Amino acid sequence: MSEQRSAYDPYCELPTGKESKISPAKSDVVRAWDLPTRLFKWSLVALILTAWVSSGFNDPDMTVHKAAGYGVLILVVYRILWGVFGSSTARFSGFVRPPAAAWAYLKALWRNRAEHYLGHNPAGGLMVIGLLVACCVQVLLGFFSSDGVTAAGPFAGLVGDTGSRWVASIHAAWFYFAILVLAGLHIVANLYYQFVKREDLIGAMVTGRKRRESYVDHDEATGGSLPLAAVCLLTAFGLVYGTVTLLGGSFFGSI
Repeated sequence: MSEQRSAYDPYCELPTGKESKISPAKSDVVRAWDLPTRLFKWSLVALILTAWVSSGFNDPDMTVHKAAGYGVLILVVYRILWGVFGSSTARFSGFVRPPAAAWAYLKALWRNRAEHYLGHNPAGGLMVIGLLVACCVQVLLGFFSSDGVTAAGPFAGLVGDTGSRWVASIHAAWFYFAILVLAGLHIVANLYYQFVKREDLIGAMVTGRKRRESYVDHDEATGGSLPLAAVCLLTAFGLVYGTVTLLGGSFFGSI
């Protein structure tokens, strides 16, 4: 008996010269997040943790801390560019909504009537913007910070010793009262969706896939070219390096 493959096998090869009348079965998952967006998220997490941990290193010039800070700023600039040129779920136009829309979504969520989004929901979109702004402010504060001994940001000299130490105290406080608070809320929200709403958001940010459903924003993510992402990353690096250099800053200089 000749071996036959099931008519429902979407990978079954068609006989030469014949046209199939059978449509491939739809996958039960759809593309939600492109690879560059996922790499950005986990790289940002790694750099923030590195900056936090390295602040306690026995490193008088705080070289590792500074490198992590520059990396965070490069990623923030990259994400802004990718929010314009990235895939449909990565673009700001696809998920940034006014606060009123976020509030309406949260009220619907409380009543268990919230619509499902393939990308960020309105509240999640505001969280993304908040985290990007908070990270940018944190790095800019670091630019003008100094410990008054050896470590200093590239522009600490512009505000003097007293000013740079004052900015350094704000830099430390901002991390705990802005960055960590927002990151904590983000983690709690993801855990809520993961274990209460049974939506695999954490897995989706690893695999890039979500369960196929009737989403209100996109049926499936489109776009997200890797070469274009590389151009955006190189552009972000050039903008950060060029701006600091042109303004007379020294990347890893000390007092």
